[in-house]
Amino acid sequence: MCRRTAIGGFLATTILMFGLLGASAFAADKVEGLELSKALAQVKIAAGLTEAERESLKAAATLRRGQAGELIVQQGKEMGRMVIILQGKAEVRISGKLVVSLSGQSLVGEIEFLDTLPASADVVLLEEADLIELNSAALNLLMEKQPRVGYVLMREIAKIEAGRLRRTNPN
Repeated sequence: MCRRTAIGGFLATTILMFGLLGASAFAADKVEGLELSKALAQVKIAAGLTEAERESLKAAATLRRGQAGELIVQQGKEMGRMVIILQGKAEVRISGKLVVSLSGQSLVGEIEFLDTLPASADVVLLEEADLIELNSAALNLLMEKQPRVGYVLMREIAKIEAGRLRRTNPN
């Protein structure tokens, strides 16, 4: 049992390190004049973080430009990331059927982050948009090392989910 735990721990550490390297190797610092630091300072999910904590969040974040028509979340597929659409319009579809239209700043892919199951819906950008992608493995590692960061992010994700649930209640 100890050997299995040690091997499992080694594999988990290797996967997490690969996630960190993958996030850092492909992280863009700027997208057409927008810097990752400034982008993270604008997002609601990171509003409760200090400047230093937002800076540490950069290890798990990538800033990029999404294109109109791009499928940023694919139903039934594991993404290994959450996406914050900084501005712009997108649609959430389940089995091709429109569920909701999104505009402004939106978080998508958070359900997979929370339950580690494949995405339950497609999310399609309707126009170009700046995106912050948060690598799940790197974010989990950061949250373990900095529990306050984890608390703030999870609290904000919970608020987002609670708001979505309340909007489904007709009363």
